[in-house]
Amino acid sequence: MKYDINHEFVSISSQTATHRIILIHGWGADSDDLLMFGKELTEKINLDCEVISLRATGLHPSGQGRQWYGLYPHDWNGAQVEVNKLIVTFKKFDTDQIPLSKTILFGFSQGAAMAIDAGCNLNFGLIVACSGFPHPNWVPGEECPPLIISHGLFDGVVPIDASRIIYEKVKNKSSKFCELLEFEGSHQIDSNLIDFISLNMSNIF
Repeated sequence: MKYDINHEFVSISSQTATHRIILIHGWGADSDDLLMFGKELTEKINLDCEVISLRATGLHPSGQGRQWYGLYPHDWNGAQVEVNKLIVTFKKFDTDQIPLSKTILFGFSQGAAMAIDAGCNLNFGLIVACSGFPHPNWVPGEECPPLIISHGLFDGVVPIDASRIIYEKVKNKSSKFCELLEFEGSHQIDSNLIDFISLNMSNIF
């Protein structure tokens, strides 16, 4: 299946897919970074999913990997430009065959910041923000999709307070499912996260 979108991507396709997982990688990674996670999640939740892993438009300053926007120093204007591009891409994935309401949006680190900013005012089935942070002017809407936030207690890259801020902002605005998972770990994906998502599918689809 081909898509006319703003971003390059890698995918695990399925001609019979009823659901979709969209992956947003972190700073310095690339589109293949989260593909195995998407495959494992698909197998665990036992749904026929197409997996799409988007590629950030910018080259990381090291020359290795990609970035959604500059971080050192923080380019917040560039972040807003990229968020707007991502919203357009998400809307093009909202099809009759697989609407956003049957789509899980997963972001890690800078990708989590992009996911909550671009996704919280759209009709996703679920957003998962792992080791993320809110952009300075980000405000969730009252219809923010169900949200799972995961963050390591000993994260030395993005302090856990960043995810606590996301959680409080969403809980104050939305009545939908929202959970903050704090785990014994650093800047990483919690090994129990896929199981938690699977156990809570009844709150999502």
